Amino acid sequence: MLHNFPRISPILASCLLLLIGCEQERALEPINEADPPPLQIAICDLNEIAKELGLIDELNRILTRERTLLDNEIRKLQATRQAELNEKIEDYGEFPDDEQKRELAVMQAQARQILLQAQNRASQLFATTRENLIKQIRTKIKKPVDQVATKKGINIVLDDQEESVLYTASVVNITPEVLSAARNANLGKLDESNRDTTDSRYQENEGGTP
Repeated sequence: MLHNFPRISPILASCLLLLIGCEQERALEPINEADPPPLQIAICDLNEIAKELGLIDELNRILTRERTLLDNEIRKLQATRQAELNEKIEDYGEFPDDEQKRELAVMQAQARQILLQAQNRASQLFATTRENLIKQIRTKIKKPVDQVATKKGINIVLDDQEESVLYTASVVNITPEVLSAARNANLGKLDESNRDTTDSRYQENEGGTP
């Protein structure tokens, strides 16, 4: 009795399988919801804002003062070591013996090493001061940036610098609005590093050098 069913041609079978597969694929497709709104991106020139607010001039003034103080400390250290060496040379007279010559050579080598270490420490202290001041500037400007971005419904704000922004076809530039908000906020001046703390750290390191 089973042999009485009509045969299904291969072409008809293929069509049926294709239809079934399409129905299954259609059933698995997720229901399309409303597309999320596009991200709103803007750029802001933080360097220009810092310059207009006078923060760049203030940063340069603080760094110039810091560099002068560190250079003076190095010169003072150099003068102290040279005076110690000159005193020892005077004590040994015009014709020191071999042992005295060796001692003078060791003193000269130690003086050069101490001076080099002091210069390295001064460079590190200067770099740390500069980094802290730049962080202060960015922190001060961030609040007006947040205000403007929130008000305009902006999701992402990029710093308008050549090395960080490669293409800005229709991106909004909010620099003028942020500058205006920053001026109204009266961000204040930069906090200079505690010079007494810096001096004690410097002298402590210098005193610990053999």
